[in-house]
Amino acid sequence: MKTVFFGTDDFPIPALKALAAKGFSPALVVTKPDAPRGRGRKIYPQKVRLAAEELGIPCEQPPDVLDPGFKERLAALRPDLCLVVSFGRILDAEFLAIPALGCLNVHGSLLPRWRGAAPVQHAILAGDPKTGVTVMKIEPKLDAGPMLLKKETEIGEDETAGELFARLAELGGEALVEALELYEGGEPGFEEQDEALATRAPKLTKEEGFIRWDRPAKEIHNLVRAFTPTPAARTRFGPRKLIILEGRVGEDPFGFGEPGRVLTAGEEGIRICTGDGVYRILKLKPENGRKMTAGEFERGYRIPPEARFG
Repeated sequence: MKTVFFGTDDFPIPALKALAAKGFSPALVVTKPDAPRGRGRKIYPQKVRLAAEELGIPCEQPPDVLDPGFKERLAALRPDLCLVVSFGRILDAEFLAIPALGCLNVHGSLLPRWRGAAPVQHAILAGDPKTGVTVMKIEPKLDAGPMLLKKETEIGEDETAGELFARLAELGGEALVEALELYEGGEPGFEEQDEALATRAPKLTKEEGFIRWDRPAKEIHNLVRAFTPTPAARTRFGPRKLIILEGRVGEDPFGFGEPGRVLTAGEEGIRICTGDGVYRILKLKPENGRKMTAGEFERGYRIPPEARFG
C-alpha cells in the first residue's frame, strides 16, 4: 500500500517511527510549516519534519493542505491511504476522496468518548479510570467516523496529561501498525460510533485552570493533573500568582477549615483545606519564577499562620 502521513508536533512521531520500523514507511510525510515560538519569535523546525529526515522519508510543508495545488500533487501520488495523526486541520470532502481507501486518523481517546482537540486532558479532568487510542476512518463530521480498532490503557492515579500524552503517542503507533496489517489481510471491518455516547473535549483555556478551593480535593487533583504541563493549574497566594505542578489528595481525613486555608506547610508539602478533604501541594512555580518544592517555597516566602490560597 502507498500511504501519505500527516502529523504535527510530538504526538505523531512515535507512530511515524513505528510505521518505518515495521516496513510501512509512507511515500510522503506532510507537516505544517516551520513557525515562530516563544517571546523571541525564533523560527523552530517542525519536529515531524526532523523525524522524517532522520528516517529518510520525503517531507512537504504546505501552508494549507486544502489548497488546490497541494490537492493536485497529492492526487498525482495516487495514495491508497492517508494517515492523519494530530495534524490540527479539518479536512474537507474533496480531500478525503483523494486516497483510494480513504483517510485514517489516530485519536487519543476511546471514541465516541472525548471527541475534540483535548481528549487526554478531559479524560483526566473527568476522573476516567481508563482511556486509549482509536483508529477510525475520517469523515467530514469531527471525530465521528467509523472505528477500525481501539487500544486501551489505565490512567494512573497521579498521572499528568503530559505523561499520559506520551504513553498514548506510543500506543497510537502500535495501533496504526495493526490497522495497516488489517488492510494487508483483506477488507477490514469498521464499527459505527454510538452517537448517544459521544462527549466533547474542546481545547482547555488558561482561565479554566484557576483552582476553586471550594471544590473537593479529588476534583482539584484531577484539574492539576489535566492542566499539567499546559495550560497549567493556577492559584493565588496574596498578590502572587502560582502554578501548581504536582500534588496529592491529603492523607488526613480530619482536615477542616475554610476552603483555601493552609493547615500546615513544610518539606512534606503545603496542606490546604478544600470543599471536601485536604489537598497537599508538592511542587509549584511562582508565575515568571522557577519550579520549586513546597519546602523551598515555604522557606522562601514564609507562609504565615491562617494563610489562604485563592
